[in-house]
Amino acid sequence: MTTGEKFDRVARTDRTFERRGGLWVGKCLICNGPIAFDARTGEGATLEHIRARSRGGTEDLTNLALVHGSCNHEKGRRWDPRRRRSQQDYDAFVDRLLARRLERWRDDPGPSPPSRPR
Repeated sequence: MTTGEKFDRVARTDRTFERRGGLWVGKCLICNGPIAFDARTGEGATLEHIRARSRGGTEDLTNLALVHGSCNHEKGRRWDPRRRRSQQDYDAFVDRLLARRLERWRDDPGPSPPSRPR
C-alpha cells in the first residue's frame, strides 16, 4: 500500500475530512486546526500513530490519524520517554486522542475516485 493510499484510508474513516478535487480537507486530530493534503501523495499531512508503535500501538485504523507535521513532532518531543513524563500522563493523553478519533469515526465508504491529472 502506498503512502497516499494509507492516508486516503484514514481520511475516509474521519468524518471531519471531505474530498475536494485532488485534496482531502479536514481537521488535525491533535490541535483540531484545518489541514489539507494531496490525495495521491499525502503531502501536506503526516500519519500519526496515536499510541506509538514503540509503546504497543498498531496499524489499525482506529490507532491512525492525520495531523500537521508540527503537531506530530511536538507530540513526539513532549512525550519522549526520556523526558521524565510518567507512563500515566502519557496513557491519559493517548486515551484522549483515541477517544477523539472514535468520536470522529466514519465507516469506510469504500475507495475514493482517482484524482484527475492536473
